[in-house]
Amino acid sequence: MVLSAGDKFPSGVVFSYIPYTPESSDIKACGIPISLDFDKKFADKKVVIVSIPGAFTPTCTANHIPPFVANIAELEGKGVDAVIVLAANDPFVMSAFGKANGVGESSIIFAADPAAEFSKSIGYSVDLGGAFGTRTGRYAIIVDKGVVTY
Repeated sequence: MVLSAGDKFPSGVVFSYIPYTPESSDIKACGIPISLDFDKKFADKKVVIVSIPGAFTPTCTANHIPPFVANIAELEGKGVDAVIVLAANDPFVMSAFGKANGVGESSIIFAADPAAEFSKSIGYSVDLGGAFGTRTGRYAIIVDKGVVTY
């Protein structure tokens, strides 16, 4: 299934992430991963999901994520409740990637799509072969109250 504008966002989507806390603000500090249940947390919200093939990769680090971080206030001003940065990395790497991008307590969540399972299910994964394997593709989705608008 390829997810398109006008589709209902799939139910049962759960990502994994480590919430930011001041105690774990150091990039080397580890928190405890928890589930991010999309249905429960975002059913009545507007969310932008930004997917990248991998944290700390050159293009994602230099070009893809910084504009979202720099423009979060503008996005919030347009009614966006949260931005989820998604990659096939584990939640520890995604947490460090958020910290490396200067994101602390914010409406930006750095979450894991382990083995690119969600991305595969919506038709947006990419097989990079060799040591990289199947990864989340480079895509963005806007979900408004459970409906994909972009």
